[in-house]
Amino acid sequence: MRGPGWLTETVARYRALDLEYAALRVVGRGLFLAVMLMVAFLYVFTRVTDLIAGTNEVLIPTITVNPDVDLGALAQGAFSRTSASVVSIIGAVTFIASALLTGHAVRQGSRRALLGAQAPPVRLLSGRTIAVSVVLAGGIFATWLLTLATSIRRSAWITLLGRDLDPAVVNAGKALAVLASFALIGGGVLIVVRLILGHVPRRALLAAAIVGVIVVAANFFLLYTYVGALINPAVSAGIVLVFTLLLWVNISVRAYLGALCWVGCKG
Repeated sequence: MRGPGWLTETVARYRALDLEYAALRVVGRGLFLAVMLMVAFLYVFTRVTDLIAGTNEVLIPTITVNPDVDLGALAQGAFSRTSASVVSIIGAVTFIASALLTGHAVRQGSRRALLGAQAPPVRLLSGRTIAVSVVLAGGIFATWLLTLATSIRRSAWITLLGRDLDPAVVNAGKALAVLASFALIGGGVLIVVRLILGHVPRRALLAAAIVGVIVVAANFFLLYTYVGALINPAVSAGIVLVFTLLLWVNISVRAYLGALCWVGCKG
């Protein structure tokens, strides 16, 4: 296998530890969690896009949208069609079960990537698994909200906060939202490394930064793709959302486990 030494070693370790199977387990379980979280995210999205009647409150740089488009009405319709999935008892059970199973799969995959084949098994119903599940779901939702904050127009922020804002202040706030999302993701990776290995290798800092950049970029891709589907009556926003979430989960999980695999390399 040709390529840089670190890449060759990481790929070989990834294959030897069968981390692709671990990634598939996280993706399979995490997709259900992502779908449930997206319904909650849509609730926030409808509140934001309903601040100014008859106006598009969200600016998506990759999409040309007339400011007069009432995005709030479109979002409200999408939310009303999907909200029953989390309001019902079955939806609540699905959310709890998917969060717990995803947290369990993430713990197992993380330990295997860092410790190797000798990694001890992880119990499903344990305090740590529950804690990881809660933190994971909350962290994902927080980064999505921070991504949404970067796309809200200045006029909507003025309506939301009830006072005039300088454009420079709004832009600075959006930059801080991106940095906060990056820090949340990268910091989470470093905490995982510290808890499993007992220390933070120097390469873990770079690994955390790489994961942060990839997931932040994936968050923007998720938001922009869904809004683009929402305003285009020729496509089914629900189908686009599911496929986009599947892609988001795949990218995020493989970037995360791949980075941990590199951290776990001895070289």
